[in-house]
Amino acid sequence: MSKKRVIVLGAGPAGLAAAWKLAQKGQEVIVLEKESQVGGICRSIKYKDFSFDLGGHRFITKDHDLSREIKNLMGDELITTPRKSVIRLRGKYFQYPLEFKNLFINMDKVFLIRSLIDYFYSVGTKKLFHKKDDSFEDWIVNRFGRTLYDIYFGMYTEKLWGISPKQISADWAAQRISLLNLWDVLLRLLGKKSGRPKTYALEFAYPKQGIGRICERMKQEIEKKGGKIYLNSKVKNIILEEEFIKMITYEEDGRQRDISGDWYISTIPMPDFIKGIRPQIMGEYLKVAEAMAFRSVRFLNLLIDLPSISDNTWIYIPEKDYMFFRIQEPRNWSSLSAPEGKTSLILEISCNQGDQIWSAPEEVIFKRCVNDLNRLGLFDTSKISEHFTTSIEHGYPIYDLDYKIKIKKSMELLRGIENLIPIGRQGLYRYNNMDHSIKMGLLTGEHIVHGGLETRIFSIASESVAFEIEKDQEKRI
Repeated sequence: MSKKRVIVLGAGPAGLAAAWKLAQKGQEVIVLEKESQVGGICRSIKYKDFSFDLGGHRFITKDHDLSREIKNLMGDELITTPRKSVIRLRGKYFQYPLEFKNLFINMDKVFLIRSLIDYFYSVGTKKLFHKKDDSFEDWIVNRFGRTLYDIYFGMYTEKLWGISPKQISADWAAQRISLLNLWDVLLRLLGKKSGRPKTYALEFAYPKQGIGRICERMKQEIEKKGGKIYLNSKVKNIILEEEFIKMITYEEDGRQRDISGDWYISTIPMPDFIKGIRPQIMGEYLKVAEAMAFRSVRFLNLLIDLPSISDNTWIYIPEKDYMFFRIQEPRNWSSLSAPEGKTSLILEISCNQGDQIWSAPEEVIFKRCVNDLNRLGLFDTSKISEHFTTSIEHGYPIYDLDYKIKIKKSMELLRGIENLIPIGRQGLYRYNNMDHSIKMGLLTGEHIVHGGLETRIFSIASESVAFEIEKDQEKRI
């Protein structure tokens, strides 16, 4: 087995997992990361004695081999955290997934009956007339009815993505929404069925010191095996020579440098990679890359002089007159996320890079969010002691109606580069979970050394079904 030099672009879960596997196999590996710490969108920010993730990232997997790898890596740093989320709607809190008793008590009875009638009508007409699911709106309305779409799904989705659900692919709903079935809820209300929906995992694995510890541990193992990780190193250009990458130019602390290898693994955003190719790619490929967009997120992190706010991991806020779409209390993920007697909140605010929210001064964001929190009545906001904001530019790849065409065209170009493997959420423009990214990375490392795994790498998280798993299939770690 000949030793190969592999250049990894990006130190998120996918890139680091690939580098970790390659280092274990005795390969020479170098990772370039534009940020000052590893983790990508799965990093944890330490502030005083508090820990804040960039949004909520859980480790849940049905892959036993992957579960074993992460358990061995993390040891006793991993804890099992109960998963409890609610939707705050019209002044009431609904458990998520829906609990029949909770739904029956909280929902207006006239509205509940309307929703059920609408549901049966929609399901019946879909079967009778074979209605197509072209958009997110079609998928929801055909399955749950117009009433529930209008009051929750449509409103929350447009708030999160910033575009009409009519412009979002039905694939997004098919992959992410499998937890609500009104017939199932009705049977449970009538006592004809018991237990929770099987597609919802009730707990997840989480590092005591924040989700970023998984990437930090991989970094330690990579460096222990002789691998190198260059932080504050932003990729500028990808120099092509025929069907091969000849060299990468990157900027490290203001100075331009060159680096080359036998193989290249890219986890940087797919459109950015394409636009960085030199000689510059023109024509249709460039046009497609420029049309591929990501939804960004700003996070308002609050330090609070209270022992607790709630017992929820997440509170979803679908109504548009509130700035944030989700609230996370880190203490409910790990008690070590905040000092004894204190807690914290992360408010997630969706936006587009460069828009008014993205560019707003921190104090403007803070004042608006405090006003919204006061209207919610969650807690006494005078107990907020400090605040700061963080952000991610490439949070969610936007699945518009023709996103598959864009990905297919882009992959046609990238797969034609003989010594390149793109992986991860940003690298493949695929909304996959953390466990998927890590698995892609590990398989990519194996593939470069032994070959034969390319099909498996690119098939991960490509299925058009929900990513949730049945509780009895979940591997405890």
